[in-house]
Amino acid sequence: AEVSTQSTGEGVESLYKKFGVLADAKDKAGEYQEEYLAILSTIQNGSGAEKRLCASFVPRFFKSFPDHQEAAFNAQLDLCEEGEAVIRREAIKGLPDLCKADTKLIGRMSNVLVQLLPIESHLDQTIVKHCLAQLIRQDARTAIAGIVDQVIDGNDDVKVAARKFLLERLTDCDKHLPGLSADDEMKTFLIDQLDYMSRDSDNYGDFVDLMAVAACIDRRKTLKLLNKLLDLERPFDPTNGEVIEQFGMLLPLVLKYHNKSNNTSGILKYYGSVLPVISQVESQEHQLLLMQGLAEAIQSSITEEDAALLLDGIFTLFMSHLPEEVPSEEDEVVENPPPLNFSVLECLSFALHKASLVVPSFLKEEGRLSESVTARIQYLHRTSTCYMKRLRRSTVQEDTPEKVTLKTRIVKMLWNCKELCKALTSESTPDITLSWKKEYTAVTNRLYPALVSDKRPPTRGPLSPTAKRRRGSAQQVYAPPRGTYSANLGSTNGHDDRDRGRRY
Repeated sequence: AEVSTQSTGEGVESLYKKFGVLADAKDKAGEYQEEYLAILSTIQNGSGAEKRLCASFVPRFFKSFPDHQEAAFNAQLDLCEEGEAVIRREAIKGLPDLCKADTKLIGRMSNVLVQLLPIESHLDQTIVKHCLAQLIRQDARTAIAGIVDQVIDGNDDVKVAARKFLLERLTDCDKHLPGLSADDEMKTFLIDQLDYMSRDSDNYGDFVDLMAVAACIDRRKTLKLLNKLLDLERPFDPTNGEVIEQFGMLLPLVLKYHNKSNNTSGILKYYGSVLPVISQVESQEHQLLLMQGLAEAIQSSITEEDAALLLDGIFTLFMSHLPEEVPSEEDEVVENPPPLNFSVLECLSFALHKASLVVPSFLKEEGRLSESVTARIQYLHRTSTCYMKRLRRSTVQEDTPEKVTLKTRIVKMLWNCKELCKALTSESTPDITLSWKKEYTAVTNRLYPALVSDKRPPTRGPLSPTAKRRRGSAQQVYAPPRGTYSANLGSTNGHDDRDRGRRY
C-alpha cells in the first residue's frame, strides 16, 4: 500500500529536524522533551508520511523519556491500528524495542501483540509472530504468561490464534527456548501454564494436544500431572458418572506417557475395586470406557500379582456377557441369535487372554473351561466370523468415507473377538491391535476390494460353481441382524476421538 502524501514537505522536514536534535543529544536526549512530545502529537493528526516516520522515531527515544512512556506506548499502539499497511507494519516492528527500554512492559506487550495475530494479512501475521519471538527470547516466562492470558481471556479468534502460536513454539522448544533442557524451573512453569490453559477448554481434543506439548517439554512431569488428575487414591464410586468419564478419558494419556519405570500396577490394583461393581455403573457408555481402559492398561504391562488379582473378576464379567444357552453349530446362528455386545466382549476377551498368559494355570484349573463354557466361547467365535463375512460382502460404493471407516472398524472388532476366542480355547497367541486404537486412514483391498481403484481391469479366472450362484443373485446390502449389536456399538467406534466435551 502507498503512504498518503497529504502533508506538506515542511511537516516531514520538521520531523527530521526534531529527530536530528534528539539523535545528536545522545544520552542527553531526555532534556529535549518538547521535540519528543511534538513527535507524539503528530501521530494524532499527521499525514501518512509523518506517521510512518513517527512509527520508528517513538521507539528510538522511548527510554529517554520515562515520564512520557505511557503516552508513547499508547501512541505506538494507535499506529498499529492504522489502515495503511506500511505504517501499521512499521509500528508493529517497533513494539519490541519499547520492551528493550523497559523490561516491565514485556508481559503487557506480549498480551497486546497476540491480539494482533488474527489479522488477515499473512505478512502482518509474520511480523507479529517475529515480534513475539523476540519477546520470548528476551524473557520467556513473562512473555508466555502474557500470551496465556489471552488464551484464557481473549475473544474466540484471539484464543485460537494465541493457542496455535504458543503450541507451535513449545512443541519445538529446543529450537525456540534454548537452554530449556537444563532449566527445571522453567519446565515446571511451562507445564503449569499448559495445565492452566487446559482448564479453560471443554474440548477433550484440546486437552490431548496440550498434554502432547507438555510431554515434549518434560515427559516425567507431564505423567505426574496426569496421575494427579487421575487420582487413584479416590475410592471408585459407580454412581459418579462425571468422575468415571474423566477417568476413562485420562487413562489412555497416562498409559501413553508411562515408561518401564512407571508400570501400571497402581492402575490395575485400582481396577480390582472397579470390576466387582462395574455392573452398577448406570451408563453403558461409561462401562465401556472402563473396560477399554482395563484392556489398554493390561496391554501396557501386567505382573503376575496384578493378573492374580484381576483374573477372577475378568472371567466372571466375560462369561456374564455371553448367553448361557447358545445354539449348537448345526443350528441357524444368524437369523435370531442371542444378543452379544461385541464392543464389551472385545475388551474382556483381550484382558482375559493377556492376564491368563501371565498366569497360565488359571484357565487350566478344573471346571474353568468346561464343555458348556467352551460352547459359549465358540458361539462368540462363530457369530463374529459370520458377521465379519457379511460385512466384507456388503456394498460400499455409495457409502460415505465415515461409514466405510465405521464398517472397517467393526470388521476389526469382530476379527479380534474371533481370534481371541481361539486363543482362549487353545494355545494360540494372536497379535491383536485393539479396534479403537487402530488408525483407519485407508481401507485395505482385503476388506473392501470395490474401494481400490486400478486403471487396468482385474483379470479373473473361471468362476467356481459357488461364485456363479452368487453372481446370479442380486448383491444384498448389509443389515445388522436383530439384537446382535448393542446400542453401544456406535459409541464404541467413536471412542477413537474420545471427545466428550468435558472441562479439564
